[in-house]
Amino acid sequence: MEKRIITFIVALAFTAGVFFIPANVQATNIYKGVDVYEYSNISDYQQLKNSGVSVVIQKASEGMTYNDSLLSYRASMLPQYGFKVGYYHFATNNGQPVAQAQHFLNQIQGLHLDTILWLDIENQPNWTKSQAIDFTNKFIGYVQGRGYKIGVYTGLSFYYEYLSGNIGNVPIWLASYGKQPVQYPDAASWQYTAAGTVAGMVGDVDRDYFNDSIFTGVIPTKELTTLQKQICALQYQLNNDYNAKLLCDGIAGRNTSAALQGIEPLITKGHKSHVVLWLQQKLVMYGYLKEGSYKPMTYDEPTFQAVTNLQKNWGRATSGVLGLDTWSIFLNN
Repeated sequence: MEKRIITFIVALAFTAGVFFIPANVQATNIYKGVDVYEYSNISDYQQLKNSGVSVVIQKASEGMTYNDSLLSYRASMLPQYGFKVGYYHFATNNGQPVAQAQHFLNQIQGLHLDTILWLDIENQPNWTKSQAIDFTNKFIGYVQGRGYKIGVYTGLSFYYEYLSGNIGNVPIWLASYGKQPVQYPDAASWQYTAAGTVAGMVGDVDRDYFNDSIFTGVIPTKELTTLQKQICALQYQLNNDYNAKLLCDGIAGRNTSAALQGIEPLITKGHKSHVVLWLQQKLVMYGYLKEGSYKPMTYDEPTFQAVTNLQKNWGRATSGVLGLDTWSIFLNN
Protein backbone atom coordinates (compact mmCIF):
# COMPACT_ATOMS: atom_id res chain seq x y z
CA MET A 1 0.00 0.00 0.00
CA GLU A 2 2.04 2.99 1.13
CA LYS A 3 5.15 0.85 0.68
CA ARG A 4 5.28 0.02 -3.03
CA ILE A 5 5.38 -3.57 -4.19
CA ILE A 6 6.67 -4.68 -7.58
CA THR A 7 5.87 -7.29 -6.86
CA PHE A 8 -5.98 -21.85 -2.52
CA ILE A 9 -3.99 -24.49 -2.59
CA VAL A 10 -6.52 -27.20 -3.28
CA ALA A 11 -6.55 -30.77 -2.15
CA LEU A 12 -7.43 -33.41 -4.67
CA ALA A 13 -8.23 -37.07 -4.90
CA PHE A 14 -8.54 -39.55 -7.71
CA THR A 15 -11.79 -41.46 -7.23
CA ALA A 16 -12.82 -44.19 -9.64
CA GLY A 17 -10.54 -42.72 -12.30
CA VAL A 18 -12.18 -39.29 -12.08
CA PHE A 19 -10.30 -36.09 -11.23
CA PHE A 20 -11.94 -34.36 -8.25
CA ILE A 21 -11.22 -30.77 -7.23
CA PRO A 22 -13.22 -28.61 -4.78
CA ALA A 23 -15.29 -25.77 -6.19
CA ASN A 24 -13.67 -22.68 -7.62
CA VAL A 25 -14.74 -19.15 -6.81
CA GLN A 26 -16.74 -16.55 -8.70
CA ALA A 27 -17.27 -12.92 -7.82
CA THR A 28 -20.50 -11.18 -8.82
CA ASN A 29 -19.73 -7.45 -8.73
CA ILE A 30 -16.69 -5.21 -9.04
CA TYR A 31 -16.32 -1.95 -7.11
CA LYS A 32 -13.82 0.80 -7.92
CA GLY A 33 -11.76 1.81 -4.92
CA VAL A 34 -8.70 3.54 -3.53
CA ASP A 35 -6.64 2.83 -0.45
CA VAL A 36 -5.14 5.71 1.50
CA TYR A 37 -3.01 6.69 4.46
CA GLU A 38 -2.06 9.99 6.07
CA TYR A 39 0.17 11.08 3.19
CA SER A 40 -2.54 10.45 0.57
CA ASN A 41 -4.08 13.77 -0.42
CA ILE A 42 -7.87 13.73 -0.80
CA SER A 43 -8.50 17.28 -1.99
CA ASP A 44 -12.21 17.02 -2.85
CA TYR A 45 -14.37 14.21 -1.46
CA GLN A 46 -17.29 14.96 -3.79
CA GLN A 47 -15.10 14.90 -6.90
CA LEU A 48 -13.64 11.60 -5.76
CA LYS A 49 -17.14 10.15 -5.35
CA ASN A 50 -18.24 11.53 -8.73
CA SER A 51 -15.25 9.83 -10.39
CA GLY A 52 -16.85 6.46 -9.75
CA VAL A 53 -14.82 5.47 -6.69
CA SER A 54 -17.16 3.82 -4.20
CA VAL A 55 -14.79 2.16 -1.70
CA VAL A 56 -12.01 3.73 0.37
CA ILE A 57 -9.75 1.61 2.58
CA GLN A 58 -7.98 3.78 5.16
CA LYS A 59 -4.83 2.85 7.06
CA ALA A 60 -5.45 2.61 10.80
CA SER A 61 -2.21 1.39 12.37
CA GLU A 62 1.24 -0.11 11.92
CA GLY A 63 3.21 -2.39 14.19
CA MET A 64 2.67 -1.94 17.92
CA THR A 65 2.53 1.83 18.36
CA TYR A 66 1.98 3.73 15.12
CA ASN A 67 -1.46 5.23 14.43
CA ASP A 68 -2.46 6.96 11.20
CA SER A 69 -3.03 10.63 11.98
CA LEU A 70 -6.01 11.00 9.61
CA LEU A 71 -7.86 7.85 10.68
CA SER A 72 -10.58 9.44 12.83
CA TYR A 73 -11.07 12.42 10.49
CA ARG A 74 -11.55 10.30 7.39
CA ALA A 75 -13.67 7.74 9.24
CA SER A 76 -16.05 10.64 9.86
CA MET A 77 -15.81 12.36 6.46
CA LEU A 78 -16.00 9.42 4.05
CA PRO A 79 -19.48 8.15 5.00
CA GLN A 80 -20.86 11.68 4.54
CA TYR A 81 -20.08 11.41 0.84
CA GLY A 82 -21.45 7.89 0.45
CA PHE A 83 -18.20 5.96 0.39
CA LYS A 84 -18.00 2.40 1.70
CA VAL A 85 -15.21 2.48 4.27
CA GLY A 86 -12.73 -0.09 5.53
CA TYR A 87 -9.44 -0.12 7.49
CA TYR A 88 -6.09 -1.88 7.30
CA HIS A 89 -3.14 -2.62 9.58
CA PHE A 90 0.42 -2.64 8.24
CA ALA A 91 2.32 -5.57 9.76
CA THR A 92 5.87 -5.30 11.05
CA ASN A 93 7.92 -8.37 11.83
CA ASN A 94 8.32 -8.15 15.60
CA GLY A 95 7.06 -11.63 16.46
CA GLN A 96 3.94 -10.30 18.21
CA PRO A 97 0.95 -10.78 15.88
CA VAL A 98 -1.62 -10.84 18.69
CA ALA A 99 -0.33 -7.60 20.21
CA GLN A 100 -0.43 -5.94 16.78
CA ALA A 101 -3.98 -7.21 16.22
CA GLN A 102 -4.99 -5.79 19.60
CA HIS A 103 -3.44 -2.44 18.68
CA PHE A 104 -5.32 -2.44 15.35
CA LEU A 105 -8.69 -3.23 16.92
CA ASN A 106 -8.18 -0.56 19.56
CA GLN A 107 -7.72 2.05 16.83
CA ILE A 108 -10.81 1.15 14.80
CA GLN A 109 -13.07 0.60 17.83
CA GLY A 110 -16.28 2.60 17.38
CA LEU A 111 -15.48 3.85 13.87
CA HIS A 112 -17.87 3.56 10.93
CA LEU A 113 -17.08 0.32 9.09
CA ASP A 114 -18.60 -1.08 5.86
CA THR A 115 -16.03 -3.62 4.67
CA ILE A 116 -14.11 -6.39 6.35
CA LEU A 117 -10.83 -5.47 8.03
CA TRP A 118 -7.49 -5.99 6.31
CA LEU A 119 -4.03 -7.19 7.28
CA ASP A 120 -1.35 -5.69 5.02
CA ILE A 121 1.72 -7.94 4.99
CA GLU A 122 4.41 -7.45 2.36
CA ASN A 123 8.13 -7.01 1.59
CA GLN A 124 9.82 -10.43 1.41
CA PRO A 125 13.20 -9.30 2.79
CA ASN A 126 11.57 -8.52 6.14
CA TRP A 127 10.10 -12.00 6.65
CA THR A 128 10.98 -15.64 6.38
CA LYS A 129 8.23 -17.85 5.01
CA SER A 130 7.54 -19.46 8.38
CA GLN A 131 7.41 -16.06 10.11
CA ALA A 132 4.94 -14.70 7.55
CA ILE A 133 2.67 -17.74 7.77
CA ASP A 134 2.70 -17.80 11.57
CA PHE A 135 2.10 -14.06 11.88
CA THR A 136 -0.74 -14.02 9.35
CA ASN A 137 -2.61 -16.96 10.83
CA LYS A 138 -2.32 -15.72 14.41
CA PHE A 139 -3.33 -12.17 13.47
CA ILE A 140 -6.35 -13.45 11.50
CA GLY A 141 -7.31 -15.84 14.29
CA TYR A 142 -7.27 -13.13 16.94
CA VAL A 143 -9.32 -10.67 14.88
CA GLN A 144 -11.86 -13.33 13.93
CA GLY A 145 -12.09 -14.39 17.56
CA ARG A 146 -13.23 -10.86 18.41
CA GLY A 147 -16.13 -11.11 15.97
CA TYR A 148 -14.63 -9.34 12.97
CA LYS A 149 -14.21 -10.59 9.42
CA ILE A 150 -10.79 -10.01 7.88
CA GLY A 151 -8.87 -10.40 4.64
CA VAL A 152 -5.21 -10.23 3.59
CA TYR A 153 -3.56 -7.66 1.34
CA THR A 154 -0.18 -8.52 -0.14
CA GLY A 155 1.92 -8.45 -3.30
CA LEU A 156 1.55 -11.16 -5.90
CA SER A 157 5.03 -12.60 -5.38
CA PHE A 158 4.69 -12.54 -1.58
CA TYR A 159 1.40 -14.40 -1.93
CA TYR A 160 2.85 -17.11 -4.15
CA GLU A 161 6.13 -17.52 -2.29
CA TYR A 162 4.84 -17.34 1.28
CA LEU A 163 1.08 -17.41 1.80
CA SER A 164 -0.65 -19.41 -0.93
CA GLY A 165 -2.06 -22.60 0.57
CA ASN A 166 -0.74 -21.73 4.03
CA ILE A 167 -3.35 -19.38 5.48
CA GLY A 168 -7.04 -19.56 6.28
CA ASN A 169 -9.75 -19.23 3.65
CA VAL A 170 -10.14 -15.46 3.81
CA PRO A 171 -10.57 -12.83 1.08
CA ILE A 172 -7.37 -11.89 -0.73
CA TRP A 173 -6.46 -8.48 -2.14
CA LEU A 174 -3.41 -8.61 -4.42
CA ALA A 175 -1.09 -5.85 -5.57
CA SER A 176 0.10 -6.50 -9.12
CA TYR A 177 1.08 -3.56 -11.31
CA GLY A 178 0.85 -3.99 -15.07
CA LYS A 179 -0.32 -7.59 -14.89
CA GLN A 180 -3.78 -8.84 -13.95
CA PRO A 181 -3.55 -11.68 -11.41
CA VAL A 182 -5.19 -14.91 -12.54
CA GLN A 183 -7.07 -14.85 -9.22
CA TYR A 184 -8.92 -11.65 -10.21
CA PRO A 185 -11.88 -11.19 -10.24
CA ASP A 186 -13.05 -14.58 -9.00
CA ALA A 187 -10.68 -15.27 -6.13
CA ALA A 188 -9.16 -11.90 -5.28
CA SER A 189 -9.54 -8.13 -5.34
CA TRP A 190 -6.83 -6.30 -7.26
CA GLN A 191 -4.69 -3.22 -6.60
CA TYR A 192 -3.67 -2.52 -10.19
CA THR A 193 -1.48 0.56 -9.73
CA ALA A 194 0.29 2.58 -7.07
CA ALA A 195 0.72 5.56 -9.41
CA GLY A 196 -2.80 6.20 -10.57
CA THR A 197 -4.66 9.47 -10.92
CA VAL A 198 -8.25 10.24 -10.00
CA ALA A 199 -10.34 13.39 -9.68
CA GLY A 200 -10.45 14.64 -6.11
CA MET A 201 -6.99 13.39 -5.17
CA VAL A 202 -3.57 14.94 -5.64
CA GLY A 203 -0.48 12.91 -6.52
CA ASP A 204 -0.03 9.18 -7.02
CA VAL A 205 -3.01 7.08 -5.96
CA ASP A 206 -3.34 3.38 -5.12
CA ARG A 207 -6.25 2.25 -7.29
CA ASP A 208 -8.22 -0.96 -6.78
CA TYR A 209 -10.91 -3.24 -8.11
CA PHE A 210 -12.77 -4.95 -5.27
CA ASN A 211 -15.12 -7.92 -5.43
CA ASP A 212 -18.08 -8.77 -3.19
CA SER A 213 -15.94 -10.58 -0.64
CA ILE A 214 -14.79 -7.24 0.83
CA PHE A 215 -18.31 -6.83 2.24
CA THR A 216 -19.27 -10.42 3.02
CA GLY A 217 -15.92 -11.84 4.11
CA VAL A 218 -16.95 -14.96 2.20
CA ILE A 219 -15.53 -16.13 -1.12
CA PRO A 220 -18.50 -17.18 -3.32
CA THR A 221 -18.19 -20.58 -4.93
CA LYS A 222 -18.85 -21.90 -8.39
CA GLU A 223 -18.39 -25.47 -9.58
CA LEU A 224 -15.54 -26.05 -12.01
CA THR A 225 -16.14 -27.82 -15.30
CA THR A 226 -14.78 -31.35 -15.63
CA LEU A 227 -11.86 -30.14 -17.74
CA GLN A 228 -11.06 -27.37 -15.26
CA LYS A 229 -11.00 -29.93 -12.45
CA GLN A 230 -8.58 -32.02 -14.45
CA ILE A 231 -6.31 -29.04 -15.13
CA CYS A 232 -6.50 -28.06 -11.46
CA ALA A 233 -5.41 -31.58 -10.53
CA LEU A 234 -2.48 -31.34 -12.95
CA GLN A 235 -1.45 -27.99 -11.44
CA TYR A 236 -1.54 -29.51 -7.97
CA GLN A 237 0.66 -32.40 -9.07
CA LEU A 238 3.11 -30.08 -10.82
CA ASN A 239 3.45 -28.30 -7.49
CA ASN A 240 3.68 -31.58 -5.61
CA ASP A 241 6.24 -33.27 -7.86
CA TYR A 242 8.25 -30.37 -9.28
CA ASN A 243 7.67 -27.44 -6.89
CA ALA A 244 6.04 -25.42 -9.68
CA LYS A 245 4.25 -22.93 -7.35
CA LEU A 246 1.15 -22.73 -9.52
CA LEU A 247 -2.24 -21.47 -8.48
CA CYS A 248 -4.61 -24.44 -8.76
CA ASP A 249 -7.30 -22.54 -10.63
CA GLY A 250 -8.09 -24.81 -13.57
CA ILE A 251 -6.77 -22.24 -16.05
CA ALA A 252 -4.03 -23.50 -18.37
CA GLY A 253 -2.27 -20.16 -18.74
CA ARG A 254 1.30 -19.06 -19.27
CA ASN A 255 2.57 -20.22 -15.86
CA THR A 256 1.18 -23.71 -16.32
CA SER A 257 2.59 -23.89 -19.85
CA ALA A 258 5.99 -22.77 -18.59
CA ALA A 259 5.95 -25.45 -15.88
CA LEU A 260 5.08 -28.15 -18.42
CA GLN A 261 7.77 -26.91 -20.77
CA GLY A 262 10.26 -27.07 -17.91
CA ILE A 263 9.62 -30.75 -17.21
CA GLU A 264 9.65 -31.80 -20.88
CA PRO A 265 13.23 -33.19 -20.68
CA LEU A 266 12.37 -35.17 -17.54
CA ILE A 267 9.48 -37.28 -18.78
CA THR A 268 11.27 -40.01 -20.66
CA LYS A 269 10.85 -43.77 -20.38
CA GLY A 270 11.12 -44.88 -16.76
CA HIS A 271 10.30 -41.46 -15.27
CA LYS A 272 7.97 -41.64 -12.26
CA SER A 273 5.64 -38.94 -10.96
CA HIS A 274 2.04 -38.10 -10.15
CA VAL A 275 1.99 -36.00 -13.32
CA VAL A 276 2.58 -39.20 -15.29
CA LEU A 277 -0.36 -40.78 -13.45
CA TRP A 278 -2.48 -37.77 -14.47
CA LEU A 279 -1.34 -38.32 -18.06
CA GLN A 280 -2.17 -42.03 -17.90
CA GLN A 281 -5.67 -41.35 -16.63
CA LYS A 282 -6.30 -38.92 -19.48
CA LEU A 283 -5.05 -41.50 -21.98
CA VAL A 284 -7.44 -44.06 -20.48
CA MET A 285 -10.30 -41.56 -20.80
CA TYR A 286 -9.40 -40.98 -24.47
CA GLY A 287 -9.25 -44.74 -25.16
CA TYR A 288 -5.53 -44.86 -25.99
CA LEU A 289 -4.56 -46.81 -22.86
CA LYS A 290 -6.27 -49.73 -21.14
CA GLU A 291 -6.58 -50.04 -17.38
CA GLY A 292 -4.18 -52.68 -16.03
CA SER A 293 -1.90 -52.48 -19.06
CA TYR A 294 0.50 -49.94 -17.57
CA LYS A 295 2.44 -49.30 -14.39
CA PRO A 296 0.81 -46.37 -12.57
CA MET A 297 2.98 -43.26 -12.21
CA THR A 298 5.65 -44.64 -14.54
CA TYR A 299 6.24 -43.49 -18.10
CA ASP A 300 6.56 -47.05 -19.29
CA GLU A 301 6.38 -48.57 -22.77
CA PRO A 302 2.54 -48.87 -22.93
CA THR A 303 2.21 -45.23 -21.87
CA PHE A 304 4.84 -44.16 -24.40
CA GLN A 305 3.02 -46.02 -27.18
CA ALA A 306 -0.31 -44.51 -26.15
CA VAL A 307 1.22 -41.02 -26.37
CA THR A 308 2.65 -41.66 -29.85
CA ASN A 309 -0.71 -42.99 -31.07
CA LEU A 310 -2.39 -39.88 -29.70
CA GLN A 311 0.20 -37.69 -31.42
CA LYS A 312 -0.34 -39.48 -34.74
CA ASN A 313 -4.11 -39.04 -34.60
CA TRP A 314 -3.79 -35.35 -33.73
CA GLY A 315 -1.19 -34.57 -36.39
CA ARG A 316 1.73 -34.13 -33.99
CA ALA A 317 5.24 -35.51 -34.39
CA THR A 318 5.10 -39.14 -33.17
CA SER A 319 8.08 -38.80 -30.84
CA GLY A 320 6.53 -39.71 -27.50
CA VAL A 321 8.02 -36.44 -26.21
CA LEU A 322 5.60 -34.37 -24.17
CA GLY A 323 6.08 -30.93 -25.65
CA LEU A 324 3.56 -28.10 -25.42
CA ASP A 325 2.00 -29.12 -28.74
CA THR A 326 1.09 -32.47 -27.18
CA TRP A 327 0.12 -31.07 -23.78
CA SER A 328 -2.29 -28.74 -25.57
CA ILE A 329 -4.38 -31.77 -26.53
CA PHE A 330 -4.76 -32.79 -22.89
CA LEU A 331 -5.41 -29.25 -21.71
CA ASN A 332 -8.14 -28.46 -24.22
CA ASN A 333 -10.10 -31.71 -24.43
